[in-house]
Amino acid sequence: MIRKIYILNDFLKEKFNEKIYKVSLDGGFTCPNRDGNLSKGGCIFCSENGSGDFTSGKLKSIHQQIDEQIELVSKKYKGDKYIAYFQNFTNTYADVNYLRKIYEEALLHKKIIGLAIATRPDCLRNDVLELLNELNKKTFLWIELGLQTINDEVAKYFNRAYETKIYEEATKKLNSLNIKFVTHIILGLPKEKNDDYLKTAIFSQNCGTWGLKLHLMYVV
Repeated sequence: MIRKIYILNDFLKEKFNEKIYKVSLDGGFTCPNRDGNLSKGGCIFCSENGSGDFTSGKLKSIHQQIDEQIELVSKKYKGDKYIAYFQNFTNTYADVNYLRKIYEEALLHKKIIGLAIATRPDCLRNDVLELLNELNKKTFLWIELGLQTINDEVAKYFNRAYETKIYEEATKKLNSLNIKFVTHIILGLPKEKNDDYLKTAIFSQNCGTWGLKLHLMYVV
C-alpha cells in the first residue's frame, strides 16, 4: 500500500540511515500563559507538567536527563543517534544566555544529533531567533509551534492567549532564516466547526510549516 503522507520517522531514517528517537527533556521553563504575564490558567488542555509528562525532571542536569531517557528507550531500541526534544512548557521563554547553555549542553552529548524545541509563536524574540539561526547552521534543528486552531474564538475558549496573526508573523521570521518548524493542531476542539481543522492545516501549510503534529482532543 502506498503511504500518502511523509512521516517524520521515514524522513529521519533516510537522513541519518537509521531509526532516530527523540528524548524528552525538561529545561526548567514555565510559560507566559502560566506565570501571570498573559494568564495564570494556561491552555485548558495542557497538563500540570506543561505537556512534558515523560521527562526526567528539571532538578536533573540536561546531560543526566539524556542519559536516563536513552536508558529507558534502549530497553526496546538500540541506537546511537537521538534528537534532544525540549518539550514541556515554553522552551524559548527565558534569557538567551540560559537558552544557549542548555541547548549546547544537549548538543555536547555524544549521542545527540539534533534539537527539537517546543515553544509558543509569541516567545520568539529577536535575540532568541539569532540563537536559533546560529544553531540551525551547525546542527539539525526544528521548532514546534502550538497553533492548535486558526479559529480565534475557539482559541479564546481554551485560553491560548494569542491571536492567529502572531503565529503567522512568527512563521515569516522562521522562514526568513530557513529554520524548520512543525505546527501542532488539535482535532475535535470544543466549539470548533467541522472544517476548522482542515482550514487550520491548509493555513499552516501556506505559512510554510515543515510538518504537522495532529492531536485528538479527549477528556480524562
